[in-house]
Amino acid sequence: MKTTFVAGSAAFLAALTLAASATPASALAWPAGGNFSIPGTTGGGATWQVDGDGIAHSGDTDEVLTHWLYYPLENYAQGEYILCGGSDGSDATLTEEVGGDITIDCAAMPNTFESGLTGTLHLRLYAEESTGYLARVWVELENTTGSAITVGSDDPLAVYYYYNYDAWNNGDPWQTNAGGGDSGLDGAVWGAGGDVNNNEIATSAAWGDPSQSCRFKTVSYGMYFPTEANVIAAGETVNLISFMNMVFPATNDSAGTTAAFETALDHAKTELAAGLKGRLNDGLPAGIKAVGWEKDSACAAEKLATTGNSLPSSAALTAGAIGLGIAAIGVTIRRRRRTQS
Repeated sequence: MKTTFVAGSAAFLAALTLAASATPASALAWPAGGNFSIPGTTGGGATWQVDGDGIAHSGDTDEVLTHWLYYPLENYAQGEYILCGGSDGSDATLTEEVGGDITIDCAAMPNTFESGLTGTLHLRLYAEESTGYLARVWVELENTTGSAITVGSDDPLAVYYYYNYDAWNNGDPWQTNAGGGDSGLDGAVWGAGGDVNNNEIATSAAWGDPSQSCRFKTVSYGMYFPTEANVIAAGETVNLISFMNMVFPATNDSAGTTAAFETALDHAKTELAAGLKGRLNDGLPAGIKAVGWEKDSACAAEKLATTGNSLPSSAALTAGAIGLGIAAIGVTIRRRRRTQS
């Protein structure tokens, strides 16, 4: 059983009692096991476990759903992940924001990926909305040297895992900004997925603006950032921003799980595809430039295509093996993770 930390409860209760004033932002202590719980009406809330590697896994606080997400949207290059300070992340600064969001500002890590490059990870765990439970991953990469730094010419910066790779069966529908293909895992800048047969988490995620989709590429299930993310001038700071959203089915049946996927898909097509606006921009520095998020007319608009195609039954076990293989990438490249506990 996970040890959970209930944060955001003050704002949550305030909303229920129609309190006249908002709860002010306040400092928080690091929770046992790095388990942050966001109160909610579905799943008993959402639990996000954060450790030295960022978000380790996440799911429903009630632990009713079949599989949790593992390592959602971690930034990766050259056999390393952006770190959240020490091995357990407990040297981060935690804040409960007005409205119940939680921000986690990790300690800066010198020599991230390359000597002279300082990486700082910031996480925001959003209060529940009708669209699900959202998290933002913001990474600052600062070149502290007097010359340009090139990151990973053979293994450039990317984000991994925008889907629940444990949830492979004939009921998996996927859709991305690029349409379907490759079981829907071809998204340049956003993707949505869900299992309409089993009690699984539906997801929506984004790591760039659709107007820049032609500048991203997807290889081996990694979503690679445009070139400027990997060539950082002297004294320059590059910002990488991505979002992961979880939608829990209200009922463990076809109607409930299909509705969860449709909610995730609509969220990807609307709030996430709209760019860094509204709450997606909350807490970011004014005028921030994030790689791949500025509106850019250089890319032709991608035509959305409804896929929802199931994996062929003969491929189901193969797909499951692929999913486990994806997870194994992190194990072989870098010390990788605990089992869910």
